Amino acid sequence: MKLRCDGQSPCGSCLKRNLACNNQRTGTSNSSPEEGSLTNHETCSPSSSDRGSIKFLLNGGQESFTEGFRLPPRSNRIHGLDNHNRLGLGEVSKNHLERTGPDFGSGFTTSDPATPQFFQETFLDLSYSPFLYGRKPVDGPYDTGQLDYPTVVPEHPPTFGLHADSSIFEPERPFALALIQSISATAWQVPLDVKAQQEISANLNVLLTTARIRKFISLYFECWHPSSSILHVSFDPETVPLTLLAAVIFMGAMYSNDETEVSIAKKVLDFAELFIYSSEVFSTDTEIGMAFSGVESYKDENTDWINFQNYQAGLIILLTQYWAGSRVSRNRVRDGRFGELVKVGRRMELGKSRHLPEDQALEGLWIQKECRIRTACVVISIDCAFYFFQNLPCRLTQSEMQCDLPSDKSLFFSRHPFAEPNFRFSRDVTLTKAFENLMDESYTEHMDLTVLDMFMLIHLLNSYINTHMPILGPVIRMSRIKQPIQPARDSLQEAYSIPDDPTLTPVKTALSRWRDHWFVLRNRIPSEEWAALGFYKNSYHFWLVSQLLITNENVVDVVMQMEVPCEDKLDKLKVLLLDDQGDV
Repeated sequence: MKLRCDGQSPCGSCLKRNLACNNQRTGTSNSSPEEGSLTNHETCSPSSSDRGSIKFLLNGGQESFTEGFRLPPRSNRIHGLDNHNRLGLGEVSKNHLERTGPDFGSGFTTSDPATPQFFQETFLDLSYSPFLYGRKPVDGPYDTGQLDYPTVVPEHPPTFGLHADSSIFEPERPFALALIQSISATAWQVPLDVKAQQEISANLNVLLTTARIRKFISLYFECWHPSSSILHVSFDPETVPLTLLAAVIFMGAMYSNDETEVSIAKKVLDFAELFIYSSEVFSTDTEIGMAFSGVESYKDENTDWINFQNYQAGLIILLTQYWAGSRVSRNRVRDGRFGELVKVGRRMELGKSRHLPEDQALEGLWIQKECRIRTACVVISIDCAFYFFQNLPCRLTQSEMQCDLPSDKSLFFSRHPFAEPNFRFSRDVTLTKAFENLMDESYTEHMDLTVLDMFMLIHLLNSYINTHMPILGPVIRMSRIKQPIQPARDSLQEAYSIPDDPTLTPVKTALSRWRDHWFVLRNRIPSEEWAALGFYKNSYHFWLVSQLLITNENVVDVVMQMEVPCEDKLDKLKVLLLDDQGDV
């Protein structure tokens, strides 16, 4: 039922707005329609209900849009993690990571796209994502330069969850001591007084105990991993680079139910960021050295995988800062750090990551390539999300999105994907090609898309629409000059529609086709599996905003007047819904 529906047929809300009423819809069937069937599409989400839903989503700008998304909470964001955020130190156990894929996030509330509750579900934005020729040792007793980092994921990686009885003493592991020393050494390079340095050291020693590290890693995989799966479940704190370990720890710490742990983690989060971005993969010293030596790429067989893991660390800590950090930190990673990620990703040609025939030789090689593909997709999605939330134009072009579509989640969540009965080496389609197929009205072949694919594609579509705004502006202005007085319209939808524009035709085709595919997926996926999809299952939120952008003639004036970057773009888009003011 739509917002403010009185249950009558037709309802007062639709009568007031002179729209066709669709309140006979009571729910969405959980049955699985036949492949390609569009059964129940028209009854799943009618336009009048969409209008009510978009008003609800934009009511509080970005905060209302992302309400309930399992985001790392800021101090001013209400925890929407009541079921998942109540995990004490002794409650997090190793079986959090030994679950099969569909069990991740099993506490999610079941969603139904046919009801307003669907639009209040969890999203993790992003929401929809791109190595070096030397190794930089870390000073201290835990010299990472001496570790034998495997280039293939170990066959039987150790688990790292806490024992059932967390009171059992566990000696501090070398990785914990090394991490404290490394972040402390970075902090001491910042001009601080002695008292501040002592406070940082004390906080790190309290936060980075072995037991808490294991807890935070488990929380990362429990809360964040289902929505941003770029690390394989064979993650081992004993062998991964310290930078990646630090990033996972601090993201996981944001989900702790212990407010003291969260507070301490936020106090030293900036120093963890400094430590991670001091690695050679992001270092300008390294870039200068490569140029002087005539080295053009990072493709060193001995360090390629390590450098990529350092790159992943930079991505994870950026997301941690953006969603849980202070405003200063959030702006810094958005304006500065993300540019570093884009630059390094281009140098690594991460956007061209594809499964090649030689990857069939070893399972570990396939896993590593899949990590690269998924990381590239996350970076692309973040780039689009900055445009969506803060009107910051994309820094990546469509020509840089030549990576494969990610493989099925069940394969990536498996410790041995080659042994899975549904294993598929490659999906044989790139992200760019899938986007083009979606916009091509003549393309009639079946598009085998996952919910993750749909999330990325709607981000790309929204960015495409926003990029098109400067071109669309003159078209609308000319239409107003030629037809200064419009005849009476039969419906509100027609009165607020953008004039026909050949450039927008493929966008409208893509949005319509995306919506059809979305409801087919929603009806086909079992509720339990749907609940474990993390923020991807809220991709329809983005479709609603995208649809608004191409159906309201005032959108160009509104968007073109926004500053770059805009603190809250969604909040400013509310003006487009003032025609419905009496129905909020």
